[in-house]
Amino acid sequence: MEMLKRFYEEEDGMGVVEIVMIIAALMCIALLFRRQITQFAQHIMTTVFDQSVVEKPQ
Repeated sequence: MEMLKRFYEEEDGMGVVEIVMIIAALMCIALLFRRQITQFAQHIMTTVFDQSVVEKPQ
């Protein structure tokens, strides 16, 4: 019974569990909003690499 109590009170692995839960939450958010994220990234890439926006030196 003492061993079970020590196992329950031990907190060494809590950091790993917290990190895994944060990663899982971020993955869920990315999956839910993947269409919006993709559209945003495409808009940014188009704006950055669009040749018509770049001013030519005179």
